[in-house]
Amino acid sequence: MHRSRLAAVLATSSVLVLAACGGGDSGGGGGDEQLSVVYVPGLTGNPFYSTVGCGGRDRAEELGVAFDVQGSSEFDVAAQTAVVNAVIADAPDALMISVTDSTAMAVPLTEAKDAGIDIITIDGDLEDKSIASSNIQSDNEEGGRIAAEQLAALIGEQGEVLAINQTPGNPIGEARERGFREALAEYPGITYLGEQYDENATARAASIASGAASSNPELAGIYSMATNSTEGAITGVREAGRTGDVKVVGYDTSEPIIQALEDGAVDGVVVQYPYREGALGVEAAVALSEGEEVERNQTVPFVFATPENVASDEVQEYLYRTDC
Repeated sequence: MHRSRLAAVLATSSVLVLAACGGGDSGGGGGDEQLSVVYVPGLTGNPFYSTVGCGGRDRAEELGVAFDVQGSSEFDVAAQTAVVNAVIADAPDALMISVTDSTAMAVPLTEAKDAGIDIITIDGDLEDKSIASSNIQSDNEEGGRIAAEQLAALIGEQGEVLAINQTPGNPIGEARERGFREALAEYPGITYLGEQYDENATARAASIASGAASSNPELAGIYSMATNSTEGAITGVREAGRTGDVKVVGYDTSEPIIQALEDGAVDGVVVQYPYREGALGVEAAVALSEGEEVERNQTVPFVFATPENVASDEVQEYLYRTDC
C-alpha cells in the first residue's frame, strides 16, 4: 500500500536528517502514487553508508521511486532509534537500514513493520529474522578469510599478527575476525596476537597500531576491520617508523585509504560493494510493494585492492564515495 510522505521533525539534537544523494524527489512518477523508500545508515558521513545511499538513489531514479537518506552523525542505538521513529511518522513504503545493534534495533523496527512499512536490512541482519523481509550484505567471514590469506602472503607466512576491531559484540566485526582467525590457523608460522578494540575511533586505532609496532619487533602484520580502524592503523605504523615493514591489510575504503594505497602506505584492503547493496535494496522494496517474493539473504562480492590494482576499472567500480 502506498502512503503519502509527511514532514518529519526530529526533536533530538544529536540526530541529523540528511536528504542525501538526490533526496525525496528522485525518479519519475508523482504524487501519492510514487513508491517511497528511506535509507537509515549506521551514521552519516561514512563512505560505505554514503555509497549505499548513492546506489539506492541511482536505482530509485531509474525505477521512478522517491528516495531519502535520514541518519544520525553518531553510531548510536538511541540516535538511530530516534531517526527510525521519525521515519515511521513519515510513513514511507519501505525502510532500508544499516542497524547499529542487531538486538536493540528490533524494537523500533517492529513498530515500523507493524505500521505497514517493509523493512530491508543492509550490511547486517537483526537477531530476529522475522522483522526484515530481506538482508543484503557481504559475507563478512569470507572477507576475513580473504584478508588472512592476503596478509599471510605479504609476510611470507611468518611472524606475529595483530587485529584491530571496532567494538565487542558487534556481529559484523565478530564475523570478520572469526573468518580471519580461522583462515590464519592454516599458517603454522604465524602467531595470532588476537584483537584489540578502537571503539570506532581513528585516533584509538592509531594508538593501538603505533604501540604494537613500536614495542614488538616481531610484529609482521596488522589486520584492521573497518574504515576508521584502517585509517588509524596506517597512521600508527607510520608513527612507529615501520611502514613497509609491518604489513597492513584493512577493510573498506575512504579517500585517505585510497591515497595510502596509491602511496604504498597500506598493503591491501578488502573492498565491499555498497553501491550494489543500495541498488538491491531499492529493487527489493519495489518487488515487495508489488507483492512479489524477494530473496531473504542476498550477498554481494568483494575485490581486494592493492597498490598495484587500485587504478583498475574493476577496483574503481567498488570504491566508496562520500557523495554522489
